[in-house]
This record gives sequence, C-alpha cells and structure tokens, in this order.
Amino acid sequence: MKKRLFKVFGLLLLVVALAIPFASTNVKAADKMLEDYFPNGFSKLKPEKLTIDTNDPVYVNTILKQNDDMLKMLRDLDRSLVKRDEEEEYYADFELKYNIHEFDVCFQFDYSVDGSDWQYNKKWDDLEVEYPTDGFNYCASLGSGYTDNTGNIGLLAAWGVESKALKKTVVFSDKHDSEIFDLDNHTFKVRYRYMIQYLYIDDDESGWQVYFSDWSDEAVFGKNSNQNFEIPDEFPMPDLSNPRRSYGKGEKWETDVATEIHFSQDISDLETALKVGKGMWDPIYIYVEAAVDDPTEKKFVECAIGNAVWLIDGNRLIGLSNDNLSQDCRVLIRCKIVCEELGKESKYDYAVDKVKGLKVKKAKTTSIALTWNKVKDAEFYEIYDKDNKLVTTSKTNSVTLKKLKAATGYDYKVRAVTDKVFVGLFSDTLQCATMPKKSKVTKAALSGEALTLTYKKVAGSGYQIQVATDKKFKNIVAEKTVKDSKTVKLSETIEGASELKGQTLYVRVRAYFTYGDVTTYASWSKVKSFKAK
Repeated sequence: MKKRLFKVFGLLLLVVALAIPFASTNVKAADKMLEDYFPNGFSKLKPEKLTIDTNDPVYVNTILKQNDDMLKMLRDLDRSLVKRDEEEEYYADFELKYNIHEFDVCFQFDYSVDGSDWQYNKKWDDLEVEYPTDGFNYCASLGSGYTDNTGNIGLLAAWGVESKALKKTVVFSDKHDSEIFDLDNHTFKVRYRYMIQYLYIDDDESGWQVYFSDWSDEAVFGKNSNQNFEIPDEFPMPDLSNPRRSYGKGEKWETDVATEIHFSQDISDLETALKVGKGMWDPIYIYVEAAVDDPTEKKFVECAIGNAVWLIDGNRLIGLSNDNLSQDCRVLIRCKIVCEELGKESKYDYAVDKVKGLKVKKAKTTSIALTWNKVKDAEFYEIYDKDNKLVTTSKTNSVTLKKLKAATGYDYKVRAVTDKVFVGLFSDTLQCATMPKKSKVTKAALSGEALTLTYKKVAGSGYQIQVATDKKFKNIVAEKTVKDSKTVKLSETIEGASELKGQTLYVRVRAYFTYGDVTTYASWSKVKSFKAK
C-alpha cells in the first residue's frame, strides 16, 4: 500500500513538475510580447486624443487613431496567418510565437457630464459584465492592423443610455425621431483606453489575460466646447511605401501590384476638419498613378482611386495590366490626396525615394567615380546618361564608370530600384568631365620678358603654365592660363621677368577641360629647367 501511494504521489509530482515549466513558458512568452511592442510598459501607453464629430447629435461619433506601437503589433498579427493542419485551426505565427490565442484589442470609454467626476469604476473591467448598469459597453477593435488606423465609434453605442448621468442629457428629438445628445445645454468630456486580452495556447485553466493602458487625454464637446477645425493652406502628403509585385504560376506576373499607403495624423486631422468643420462626407480621395518603362517619368496613367477613409494606413492593391508588365519592366508609382470640393490637393509622394546627393568622387582621364546618398530598401541603382540610356547598375551607392574619353563631358542621373522593378525618381542630372591627358614641355626659353614654350598638344579647353625659381614650385614667378589648345608653341609676355636674367628657372604645364560649370585639370607635366637670357 505504501509503495502504491508513493508511486501515485511521485506521478503527481511529475505532472506538477511538467506543468509548472509549461505555464511559466507561456507567461514568459506573453510577457515577451508586451516587452517587444511596449518597452515602456503597456500600462503607461497613452492612446491618441479623440476628435469629436457632433454633426450627428444622435450618435456623436468619436474619431480615433490607433497608437503607432499598437498599430505595429496589429499589423504583425494580421500579416502572419498560418494553418495548423493537425487541429484544423487557424493561428497566426504571431500567436504561436508568444503561445497565445483569441487575441483581441478593445476600447474602453469613460465620460464626465457637466464637470462631474469620471464615471469609471473597477466593475467595468469585469469581462463577464456585458452591459454594466452605468451604460458602458466594450467596443471592438478597429479591424486589422493594416487595413485601418482610424475609425468612428458612436458614443451612444459605446455608453448606452442607462446611465443616470446620461439620462438627464440625452433627450428625445421629433426631428431626428430618436434620442439625441443635448449639445446646447450640457458639456461632455470623454476619454478612452486600450484593453488587450488573450488566452494561453493549451492552457485554458489560466483564463483570460487582460491588460489596460493609460487613459487618453480628455476630449470636450457640447456647450462651450469651442471646437476648432482649421483647414491648412497646403495639404499634407501621404506616405507611399513598400511596393511589391505578385506572381502566378511559373513566376509570371499577375494583374496586381501592391503598395502600402500611410496617412499621417495631419491627414487624419485634415479629414476631420473637412468632415466636421465643412460638413463634407468622404472629403478626401487618394489618387494613385504609375508610369511603366518610361525613364522620362512623364507618362503617368491613373491606376487607382479610392476614398481616403478606407485607405488610411492600408495595404492596397494597384491594378496594372499584364500587357504593360514584364519581368524586366520598371514601374514608377506615385500618389496624392485630393479634395475635389475645395479644388485642392497635396504634393505627390513616390513609392521609392528619389536619389539625392549625386556627386563626383574622383575623375580621371578615362573614368569617373560617382557617389550618392543611400536610399532606404534599395536593392540596386540604375545609372543613365543624357540620352536616357541605361549605362550600368550598382548594388551600392557608388559606381566607377570606365572606358571614357579624356577631356570629355558627360551627364548622368541615378535612380533606386526595389523588388527588381519598382523605381524612384531620378536624381538631378549631374554634369561631370574626365581629365585631359598629361602634356609635356619640350622647349622653354625666357628672353627679357618674352616666354616661349613648346609643349605636347592634348585634348582640352586650354593650358595652365607655371614658372618658378625652384623645382617644387614654392616660389612661382609667372603663371598663365591659355585658352588656345590647338597650338603647340606659345609666346607670352611676363612683366618683370627681365630681372630673372641669368637664373635657372623651372616650368611645367597642364591641360584643363571645361564642361558647363565643371572644370577638370590634367596632372602636371614633368618639370623642364632652362636658363633665362
């Protein structure tokens, strides 16, 4: 009997020993998730302040924007869906990584009426209470992390009308045939916070894990709220990024090209100002255009248009015809926002950044080394000449162009390429030139003030000549620039040179070449010595 009890007790210890590390692993993984996305602590995360739309007093919409850290987490979750065949269940890689499931984000609202205290109390945090007596309801998340970033939640839907504080301020309107907020006689304050909830995978006994963020700053509406919705003179520009292509069988192109369009808070504020301040519905549209295989970047074709409300921070497909696409084509994509009712629009943004800082690193007689600023996510760069002909490509932000002619001018421009086909705007065209070849002084004479030189003729725009009393040319007594590059004999007058009579002098020459505003110089010739007469 003792042996049997000992055996059972041993098995129990084994089960407990196995269970504790597993539960600990779950907890550690979940804690890691919060640390990864909220390094300062989720409880300290402060949501964006609400904007209140009182155009419709029945609902009074709250326009809210998800915090960037929260949005990144939701995007990572939505983009990682995989299937677990053995259980015929769908989990995301995100959930498997952190050993959690049933993951969700909700919004919890709190309010104050006519200066009263905030209505929140801890029983609101009880997930089993679906409709608390104070009139509060949990609101579901705004949707997936990459399809939405702002959204509208009507406050009557969030609060209900059972609250004693609200009953006095929500009245029935014959005009609207509904209960509405009494905005003329009462002042309302509202704030909200995030709630994260999830279960551990294969550990239902631990129950729901719930975390709350900090409260947002308060938003005020109703009597004397003085909401101000200013419309800027210049519209903010959307951020177009991360273009990528789709493949069918055999790596052939499909119809769609996808790119991500990000709307800043400035655009969200602009949309709110147009909607609330001007009474416009769906005020902003986004226009997406593309140019295919056109290095001049002038032949853009409109390929997508949509309401900006549904494109905010969205991953949107841009449809381009297969007839225009090939494995080797180049696609330049740009977008802007437009308010047609006001006749105003933003500047264009491009899916790939423009190359900037193009300059000559070093010019030689038969080569030119170029360098430029790196472009984020660029896979390689294309270098074109003035005739829009592709000269070469480079995987780094520099290139050396060889087999060029000496004393010759060249025009180059560079653009970045990502995912093999998507390009950005060209850099500004750079004028540059190779160096002339090295010349040689064959004869030199100075008689009185008359200097006579014979030198080897090379291609260029002219020559620079120096005469000195020492081989290292520290004491230069005469310096001339001659534009005529066709002669091989030069006679020049050097004032005061007669005083050098009888001295040994040294002379050297180099050609120069001018192309536009650029001038390159050849290396100095070997030094030639002679005696002044």
